[in-house]
Amino acid sequence: MQASAARQMVCALTAAATLTATVGASPTIPAATTPTATEILARYTGHDAALLSYTVPIRIDVRVKKLLTWHFGLSGTQYFKRPAHIALDVERVPPQGRKLFAEIGTPLTWPMQYDLRLVAANGDRGPYHLEGVPKHPNDIARMTVDVDGDPSAPLHAQWWTTDGSTIDMRITEQPAGGYELPKHADADLNISGTKIHAAIDYGPYAVNEAVADAKFGG
Repeated sequence: MQASAARQMVCALTAAATLTATVGASPTIPAATTPTATEILARYTGHDAALLSYTVPIRIDVRVKKLLTWHFGLSGTQYFKRPAHIALDVERVPPQGRKLFAEIGTPLTWPMQYDLRLVAANGDRGPYHLEGVPKHPNDIARMTVDVDGDPSAPLHAQWWTTDGSTIDMRITEQPAGGYELPKHADADLNISGTKIHAAIDYGPYAVNEAVADAKFGG
């Protein structure tokens, strides 16, 4: 009985060794599926899934450089409403500037505004490099966004407009009403050779309160 058991063990080990030699020393574990651009942004905005709207006062410190440099301050209100409505109400910003701001959007509106794709990634947790073009023709030609695997890291986005202007923005978020919403943003614009830096600070948020459609131009 013992000899028979020993022979069976030898046969089993021999068979296992043969199988290992055939298929390799250990099985290969399939790599995790690469997330889509929309899934990557959803990770960043994950805390905001139940957010329906917000109203927030903003303060903008502007520095303009063209031959001379001058500074001035602006204040106003920013509005957001599902599914993809964003508006800026600042008295001294002309209508075309407000229109461009709405076309730029925010991380919450980008999946609805742009056809996005992942073009580069450093591992499963990022950082990720996304590119996008508007789903509907407007003043934006294309945009890129770098998303870190850590949602608390600043978000870096760039836009190119149809007239050749560029916008480079970094956005830092903060806890607000149970959500993660912009706290500060630095934007650098180059418009026909005029360089503009805008430092935007966001005040206290009013979340999930009624926002009239008229705030978004209709």
